[in-house]
Amino acid sequence: MSILFFIGKTIKDLVYPFVAFILSSLFRNDINWLWFFAGIALFLMLLLALSILTWYRFIYFPEMNSLRVEHGLLVRKKLWITRESIQSIDVSAGVLQRLFGLVKLQVETAGGKNPEVVLSAITSSEARRIREFLAGAQPHTSNSLSSADVQETPGGHFPMPVSGIPSGYRDQIQLSIKDLFIFSATSGRIGVVIALFGAAYSQLDDWLERTFDVWGWITFWLGSARIGSLIVLLLVVAWVLAIIITAVKEYGFRLTLSEDLLIIERGLLERKQVTVPLNRIQAVHLASNALRRPFGLVSVYIISAGYAGKEGQSALLFPLLRKKELESFLSRFTPQFKHVSAWKRLEKRALRSYMLLPFALSALFVIPAIVWIPQSYGYYTLIMPPAALFWSWLRFKETGWSTDGEQLYIRYGSFVSHQVLIPKQRIQWNLLSQSPIQEGKLLATFQVALASSTAFALFRIRHMPATAGYELKDWASAGRKK
Repeated sequence: MSILFFIGKTIKDLVYPFVAFILSSLFRNDINWLWFFAGIALFLMLLLALSILTWYRFIYFPEMNSLRVEHGLLVRKKLWITRESIQSIDVSAGVLQRLFGLVKLQVETAGGKNPEVVLSAITSSEARRIREFLAGAQPHTSNSLSSADVQETPGGHFPMPVSGIPSGYRDQIQLSIKDLFIFSATSGRIGVVIALFGAAYSQLDDWLERTFDVWGWITFWLGSARIGSLIVLLLVVAWVLAIIITAVKEYGFRLTLSEDLLIIERGLLERKQVTVPLNRIQAVHLASNALRRPFGLVSVYIISAGYAGKEGQSALLFPLLRKKELESFLSRFTPQFKHVSAWKRLEKRALRSYMLLPFALSALFVIPAIVWIPQSYGYYTLIMPPAALFWSWLRFKETGWSTDGEQLYIRYGSFVSHQVLIPKQRIQWNLLSQSPIQEGKLLATFQVALASSTAFALFRIRHMPATAGYELKDWASAGRKK
């Protein structure tokens, strides 16, 4: 299985030149099929040989308080991962791994954008032994991690993926099928699917023009009046595909609190498990888009020093909750965070500061668009300045802040509403700034930074009253525990 994954990774890295070679060869008039298939066969044989050697030369073993990894064919690379530097140890199981009873283990350290160690195909018991060793077992220097090499320490047990309720279980919640459908239907991934459709069409556009008149065929069979219906149909198809993609990714989403660890499991085709220590959570991030806000639905994310996922600085903690369930959820799974309902709002004099720059930029774009875009289509850009004003007004109305003892609350957004719950002790640094225009209006911008797996997660309150900004800065700087 490891050899197969090495082959797959190499093909993925070389997919563009490989496809370009095949296509360029196929469209040649004087193609020699014997040489063509011989070249492909030679490439596959070399790839298989290199993958076998790569697997053979890849070793790992415990050494003192670290995991040592050596790999490489011509250039030998040696890596030591100490327990103190580890931010997260993730376990996942794709279709092939689950078919053969294997899992993939990834080890990430502070500041790394990609996992430092990836073991693509190991047994669940081996993954458990590695995690327990890195959690604090006694060192051993054999070439494999046997059960005798690992001694469990209090709070050092890591559950395996899809293994039921682990030891030390305290609480658990699972996303229902109904909520999974609601989350998938309102995820907004339709934009991603449409972008993929557009990218695919742009790659095939030249070939279609030479071989097949798509738009002529559509106009002939449907007529101009039915093109609008076709567009609606394509949007529905994109929406259904977005639902399927999201549902497959988040299927069986389960959050478990075990000891002082949050264990997140999800996925249908690839079952993933991520472990997040409670003490590494820097902030809780609540988000509700325009489709969910009327129904009081919210998604819960976390900002962690060791886990940010592929989505960015915030990682999904639970996909969908009702607002009335939020307080109970936070007390059960993140008891160090509380929700707030009372917010301090911006003053009316800040509205012009929010509107001025977006309106000016959109207005500057309209004039050349009207002049240069043919057939009067440029006049459609006249909608941009009013849209910019509306968007700016939404941002103004959504912005707010509050403090409650040792916790800061920041609210921002426009069509998507965001709320961030930040403990004072998690603030890495804060900054209060004023532009010349803000000084004249007695306004200021307050900014805080939190540690995340990439660098810093930044949050701002723009154009707040300067007096409130100074009070907030004094609050954030005073009385912090060392």
